[in-house]
Amino acid sequence: MRNRTAMQSMAAYHGRCAIFLSAILMVGAATAGAQQNSLVGQWRGVYQGVTLTIVIQPNGQYNQLAQSGTLMTQQSGPYKLFAPNTIVFSVTNWQPRTQKIYHAAGTAGGYYTTQVVAKPPGATDTFVFNGPNTIVLTDQMTHGAITMTRVP
Repeated sequence: MRNRTAMQSMAAYHGRCAIFLSAILMVGAATAGAQQNSLVGQWRGVYQGVTLTIVIQPNGQYNQLAQSGTLMTQQSGPYKLFAPNTIVFSVTNWQPRTQKIYHAAGTAGGYYTTQVVAKPPGATDTFVFNGPNTIVLTDQMTHGAITMTRVP
C-alpha cells in the first residue's frame, strides 16, 4: 500500500512538472514574441498632416518630434509600459518653450510679444503590432489612431 501511494505521488509530481514545463515554454515564447515586437527604436507616422517621429529608447526614455512644413515641436521624457499593450508618455522637456505672438494695433501696424508655451500633457496610448515594423497607437483621451512604421 505504501509503494502505491508513493507511486501515485510520483505520478502527480511528474504531472505537475509537465504543467510547469508547458508554462515555462509559453512564457519563453511570449518573451521571444515581445522581443520580436519591441517598441524600442525609431517610429514615424503622419496624423492630420503632421509627421510624428518617436524614438523609444531601452532606458525608459522617449523623444518625439512633430513637424508640419517649417513648424516643429519636440517633447521628451520617460515612458512606462502597462498591460495590456498600453504605453504612457510623460513630458519633462519640450520645445519651443516660448512663442512670438503678433498683436494688430489699428492701421499703424502692430507689435509682437513673447508668450510661454505650456507643458504638453503627455499621452496614454494603446498599441497593436501589425508585424514587427508597423504599430498602431491609439490615444486613450482623443481616440485618434496613428499607424507608425519603424525607421531603419
